[in-house]
Formats: sequence, structure tokens, C-alpha cells
Amino acid sequence: MHSSLLKELKSSYPKSWAEFELVAKSAFDSLPFSSSPATEDLPFDLAFGLLLKFCKENELEFDYNNLDPKQYPNEFHSLFALFENTIGHYS
Repeated sequence: MHSSLLKELKSSYPKSWAEFELVAKSAFDSLPFSSSPATEDLPFDLAFGLLLKFCKENELEFDYNNLDPKQYPNEFHSLFALFENTIGHYS
């Protein structure tokens, strides 16, 4: 499901992706792994929790209760684009 979404987000929204990587790194650092996997290579089902955490920490509204799972990729693209513009405006 949505196997290329993370790679699309990474290439399309580099500033947002950098912030998402900080969230992912924070989550991975709390686990007893010796090394962290590349975030963009994670299966979507595994990355979904990280994406939700990213949205929550950056006050981005992702209303998964009212979306069909098929709409998730478009919604994440919209949220990353919005955040990219916000970062660009303030940097």
C-alpha cells in the first residue's frame, strides 16, 4: 500500500521531509536498535505512525477518521506541501 509515497514526499518537499526525519529519528532513537532504517524505505503501514506523530507535533490536521485510506497519499501530499510553504515563508 502506497509504497512510493514516502519517496515522493522526500523528493517533492525537502524542507518538510527534513522535519519529518527529525520526528522519525527521535522515535528510532528511543528503540534498542543498533541502527535506524532509512525512513523512506519503510513500509507505509510502519511509517503511518511516524506520519501521524509528525502531523501532531507540527499541528497539521490529518483527519484519518473521515478519510478513506485510499485518500491518505493525497492528504499527506497536501499537508507536506502546506508545511513546506510555511517553512519557506519563515526561513
